[in-house]
Amino acid sequence: MASAVANHGWNLLDRGKTDLLSVRDAITTAIRQERALIDCEAIGKMSAETPGGRAFFFFFNHGDAEDDEPKPRKKQSEPSNSGPATAKIEPPPARPVPPRRKPARTATGFSSRISDIVARVTDTHERSGRANAKTLTQMRAVVDLFCEITSVDDIRDLHQRHLAYFVATLDKLPPAYRRSAKERDKPISEIIAEAEASGASVGLSVATINRNIVHLGKVVKAARAEGITVDATVNPSLLRRYLKRTAKEEREPFTPDDVTRIFSAPAWQGCKSVKRRREPGEVIVKDWLYWVPLIAVYSGARREEICGLETADVSAIDGIPVLHIRPNARRGLKNPQSERIVPVHPHLVELGFLDFADKQREAGHSDLFNDLRRKSSASQIGDSMDYLWRNIQSDRLGSQPKKSFHSFRHYAVQGLRAESNVEKHVRAELFGHLVGDIEDDRYGGRAPIASLRSAVEALPRVM
Repeated sequence: MASAVANHGWNLLDRGKTDLLSVRDAITTAIRQERALIDCEAIGKMSAETPGGRAFFFFFNHGDAEDDEPKPRKKQSEPSNSGPATAKIEPPPARPVPPRRKPARTATGFSSRISDIVARVTDTHERSGRANAKTLTQMRAVVDLFCEITSVDDIRDLHQRHLAYFVATLDKLPPAYRRSAKERDKPISEIIAEAEASGASVGLSVATINRNIVHLGKVVKAARAEGITVDATVNPSLLRRYLKRTAKEEREPFTPDDVTRIFSAPAWQGCKSVKRRREPGEVIVKDWLYWVPLIAVYSGARREEICGLETADVSAIDGIPVLHIRPNARRGLKNPQSERIVPVHPHLVELGFLDFADKQREAGHSDLFNDLRRKSSASQIGDSMDYLWRNIQSDRLGSQPKKSFHSFRHYAVQGLRAESNVEKHVRAELFGHLVGDIEDDRYGGRAPIASLRSAVEALPRVM
């Protein structure tokens, strides 16, 4: 608009129908008018009486009215010798008006910026307890990565092709991208280029890609629920991938022979020193490395459940020592049924686990394994033991990629399943599973602590 006024004004000035001051005032008025229109549009109000409107249209129409009956142009007189000729002032080129940016706040009152939608979703989930801290952290990270890769920051600009491009990019990323300090702030394009140049293995797992798609789907669903207009063709679930394998095939359990070989390692039988735990010696250090795998094999608890225990979570019920696996300040739990009471295996008591917990309390530690710390806000507590654990497992079992720390859980589950005297609902409660029967899951109640202790005692000693 201002550009058109400038051109028209200079034409009138060139024909002597106005003066330079009037042109300047008209352009200034037009700029104000344009800004006012943008502001009115942003709040959903359009009015002919916006500031500066009359002055602008008066000037514009004034020029057109005089042009209705054109008059013959006066003949220019020859320049006088008494003074220099007056140079003709050429109008400057019209400056392009920058495109208007679509306001992020929609007619519904909600911001359509993707980051703002995620903030509202995570806030709702945190208050309602619908998702744990780990899941919400993953959602934020996935959305940040999506915005970085696609450069889309307003969900109204989202199209299916952006989602497809995002998934295609995940196929080019190394599985461990940005886990090292030197890569943390490196652009994704550079990480991909370096991986291609080095010939490194690339491509995130199907499970990770599908999880990312699910998180993006939640954001799209939330935006639509708030009345924000999202392209009707956008459907993240169309990009989900499927594997012809069952959940049982994803990880293999440790066998009884595996477990025996693991706990015959120097870390449990005698090592060289605190810093040389994989070398045989006469030193037994009863810290997190000693206790966490033993608790796993004697309880079937998940790694993060164990690593995040607090000293207050080691207690007794009816004289039976127990672990109370529950959400705390350090970590949440995978799902509601994961909160449970797990009796302490008698062999752990013999090895001094309860004494260890008492000493931690006396030292003023609220965390049972206070030496275990997250590597970053996005990592798990158990990640800090991952490197040493993988080396120990490799030392004892060789290369077995389908086995990991989680294989202790499968070992315990299979072990109790083979015990015919341990009832199904007792096993489910011990491991934090649902029974699978609606009546039992909703109305079955808690198993007696004595039944849980008998189930734990059915797990064989490992050393």
